[in-house]
Amino acid sequence: MLSFRNIIGHRTVKDHLTEGIRNKHLSHAYIFEGDDGVGKLLTARTFAAALQCREGGAEPCGHCISCLQMESGNQPDVTLVTHEKSVISVGDIRESICVPMTIRPYAGPYRIFIVDEAEKMNEQAQNALLKTLEEPPEYGIIILLTNNREAFLSTILSRAVVLDFLPVPDDELIPYLMEEAQIPDYRARLSCAFAGGSPGKALACAVSEDFRRRKEMAAGLMQSLPDMGDERMAVTAKSLAAKKEDLDDILGLMGIWLRDLMYVKAAGK
Repeated sequence: MLSFRNIIGHRTVKDHLTEGIRNKHLSHAYIFEGDDGVGKLLTARTFAAALQCREGGAEPCGHCISCLQMESGNQPDVTLVTHEKSVISVGDIRESICVPMTIRPYAGPYRIFIVDEAEKMNEQAQNALLKTLEEPPEYGIIILLTNNREAFLSTILSRAVVLDFLPVPDDELIPYLMEEAQIPDYRARLSCAFAGGSPGKALACAVSEDFRRRKEMAAGLMQSLPDMGDERMAVTAKSLAAKKEDLDDILGLMGIWLRDLMYVKAAGK
């Protein structure tokens, strides 16, 4: 169920949003910045659900018609804008936001647009969006999700509330993974270390068979490296290089283990 209580970490962000709902002190534009999988989209959907909730509280009630529509992804006054293309063009923004924003909400008090990977907007697209932000309708709210605020024009940044989504601490993320993925402590810790504080990435690692396979490959490589001759090492390197995703993950895992070994050695001194 969409609820701020179900979002791992990001206390400062959640407090800011819920306080804004309670006091009806809202911006027409928000920028959520943070790494992929850190919780930006979930927080945006929860914020939108709370704003449209018929109960009018700072938390979505979870049972009114609007909340049920949010859960199923078909709330008519909340639009998730996604693009598989590498660039979001001016035509895309006009079609998905600028024109629809001129239409009043169908049922709720707001028309909310959530733009994923908003850093893909080119300069022309941002200028088109800027015109809407300069004179927004009273019911309009736009939430831009990004991993790089520097991609936005300064005029966009100046008209938006920018909220930073920091990596989630291990002491919050590890128990979440153990419960959500039903995995033991050591697997949760490794997934957290690899994910860099991103709940989405950590959960994906925890349940991924590919990640488990790469973890076993990395462990085997760590064990065999000291006795590996030049010829075998060259063959192994060539094999790994042919599968870049495998190589990236294996090197990442080996880096984590080597770092931990260095910590243990330093502590032993």
